[in-house]
Amino acid sequence: MPDTYSPDPPPPRYKLAALSIVGAAMVALPLAQVLRYQDTELQAALAEQAGLEPVKRAVAVQQGLLSHRDAAGQVLRGQVTLESERRTRQRRVDERVAVLASALAVATERTREEFNALRDDWALLARDVQQRTVSAPESDLAHRLLVEQTLQVIDFIADASGLGRGNDDGAALLASVMTRSLPRLAGEIAALAREDASTDGGVDERQLAAVEAALARSLGRLNEAVAQSRVPLPALAIATAEAGAAADRYFGLLREGAADAAPAGAAALRAHYRLLETTHVLMAGTLADRVDSTRREREMLLALTAVLALLAVALVGRIALPPRAGRPHGDAAGHGDAAENSPAAALAAGTQGTTNSRDEAGRLLQRLRRAAGRSQPARRSRDVAQTLPPSED
Repeated sequence: MPDTYSPDPPPPRYKLAALSIVGAAMVALPLAQVLRYQDTELQAALAEQAGLEPVKRAVAVQQGLLSHRDAAGQVLRGQVTLESERRTRQRRVDERVAVLASALAVATERTREEFNALRDDWALLARDVQQRTVSAPESDLAHRLLVEQTLQVIDFIADASGLGRGNDDGAALLASVMTRSLPRLAGEIAALAREDASTDGGVDERQLAAVEAALARSLGRLNEAVAQSRVPLPALAIATAEAGAAADRYFGLLREGAADAAPAGAAALRAHYRLLETTHVLMAGTLADRVDSTRREREMLLALTAVLALLAVALVGRIALPPRAGRPHGDAAGHGDAAENSPAAALAAGTQGTTNSRDEAGRLLQRLRRAAGRSQPARRSRDVAQTLPPSED
């Protein structure tokens, strides 16, 4: 039978190198998954953080519109002495609209389209009020439509940035209240004030009850967030209590049909917007902490991954690479015995033994020759003495 070729098994160091590579891969794969998850979380937090400023600017535009509505209504109803105040409030709205435009420089197409419509409608309304070509009820209705457009812009910003869709329940609640509930309630409270000022029969009870119930739900959610928070939130608790107290006072005056309910309505709106500002500040701090912690954890994992990669490369190189030339025998386990038992070592030993034997034989012959040389003159002297004649003495 022909001989079959059987390859030699790989050395043990190659097996250890392979096991090291497998172990490093088993550690690196979960780390890569965690890094990918943290990168997703970081991008989501950054997107929410980027949406906070446009929302704040849109709320400021809404507040300016409601303030201008009151002054425009009074001027259109005959109080022309308030025209300078109305112009001041108009310039304030113009400035806030310009700031919102800069904040929406990287917004979605739908958001920019809605904002452009809002800006154009506002310019037309301001011109009509200044030229007195619009009545007071028409001005109130136009301002309310502009407020609705502002709410639509806020909704688009929240949808694009992901505000309110995070994994943190507390942050999601704050974002939802800040972008959905409180801005709409501000418009509803302002609508109650205009209804009270323009009608003699008082406010609509059903509308008042609906606004009161919606405000109670929003304030209740905020109080629940304060109670369940792991850290104290005194500013939010105080702002929530003040907004609730101011709204209750205003609603009570509306039900009583009091003639001086308008100042209470303005105070309720101011407290409401202070609550909105507090919520925004708290949300900004929460997102900033979330971004910082995620970045720190990501950097630590990256450093750990780099250390593990370096250790794996060093270990594989130490195990898999053969020993360098000139290394003394026996510096690694089994290397000295293998070198001594190799055919090259045996051949060198045999050659050295033959050389030593020849040297010994040569030295022995030299000693014999020197001994023979010393004995030859003595024999010659004896032979000469025997051949000489005997002396006469």
